[in-house]
Amino acid sequence: MIEKETVRKFVSEYMEGTDLFIVEIAVHSGNNIQVLVDSPEGISIDTCVEISEFLNRKMDRDSEDYSLEVSSPGLGSPFKVREQYEKNIGRDVEVVLNNGIKIEGRLLNVTDERIFIEVLQKVADEKGQGKKGTVPVRTEIGFNEIKTIRAV
Repeated sequence: MIEKETVRKFVSEYMEGTDLFIVEIAVHSGNNIQVLVDSPEGISIDTCVEISEFLNRKMDRDSEDYSLEVSSPGLGSPFKVREQYEKNIGRDVEVVLNNGIKIEGRLLNVTDERIFIEVLQKVADEKGQGKKGTVPVRTEIGFNEIKTIRAV
């Protein structure tokens, strides 16, 4: 079976000197290899094809057969690496906490330990006329509290 770290080494070699980053590499049964890559500006199909061709030149299909899929994570896929968080600063995200609570807001910042989002919170009209408005509230969430996060 082809080792995941071997694939990672080759993909990293291709990416050297670029702004591309690895989101995930998986090697499933039957040597079905899946490589997810991205960049701050997004990734083109042509780049995915180039990476696939590069990997095919590096790996020996004669000694060990495999299938290979190189793509970008789908729009709305959960974030898996820090670069995805950074890429999506300023965008709306849906955060599902470990306790099941969903929070939607705009991703403002990311640190090593937490994210900062702006959530619109409903407030009653101060004049008592029953009208409600919203105000932006800055919220911080630790990575240890997050089950999933994705752009919406």
